[in-house]
Amino acid sequence: MAEQFFRITNTVALIGWMTLLVLPGNRRISGLLCAVILPAGLAAAYATVILWRLAAGGTPPGDLGTISGLRSAFADDWVFAAAWTHYLVFDMWVGAWIARDSIRLRIPWPIRSASLLLTFLLGPIGFLLHLGARTMLARKVSIDD
Repeated sequence: MAEQFFRITNTVALIGWMTLLVLPGNRRISGLLCAVILPAGLAAAYATVILWRLAAGGTPPGDLGTISGLRSAFADDWVFAAAWTHYLVFDMWVGAWIARDSIRLRIPWPIRSASLLLTFLLGPIGFLLHLGARTMLARKVSIDD
């Protein structure tokens, strides 16, 4: 069942990312679907699993302030799948912001697409690419456009 949860959440996120990459300027996609609807649905799934697992087993095992404690907590497939969903939620929300910001600032599509793709695959690296592009282009484009 945890594997099925993992596959479903990944599929939902992938559909969102595909629409965001293809239609980043569509406000229904970047401002509603990928910024609110899909992240909220995934967050609800995450919360459900985390609360269920906490109720089933009490407190998380181990010291979550250490690598070994985290490894112990994530040994449960449900907790691991939920933790992955946590990444999916925040990466998609950041990607939706990057899409809207890139369109607003007229960042060229190759840079915008690379930022979105890297955010999907490597989270913070895509975010950093967007911030770098945003900073470089700020000399040419008013940030208040």
